[in-house]
Amino acid sequence: MQHPGLIALSYVLVVNLASFLLFGWDKRCARLGRQRIPETRLLMFASVGGSIGAKAGQRWFRHKTYKRPFKTYLNVIVALQICLLLLVTWMVLQPLLLG
Repeated sequence: MQHPGLIALSYVLVVNLASFLLFGWDKRCARLGRQRIPETRLLMFASVGGSIGAKAGQRWFRHKTYKRPFKTYLNVIVALQICLLLLVTWMVLQPLLLG
């Protein structure tokens, strides 16, 4: 049986790589006039843990950097995930620090 931390890390790496690649693919499709990836799908990948990959793809490919409300939605997702990460970290560390 695999360690839960390794499973979680693998998931985060895969979903962030997928988010990054989706931004690159969508930018390529935009340049070539092909069918695009729906914004809801890009945001969905960000919301299930791929926000780092989404922000990296947004910057690396210079894609959807000015488009509103997409940029706002992505930034809200990132902010919520940072808050969630801080909360989980606090919940894990609190017993160790106080106990």
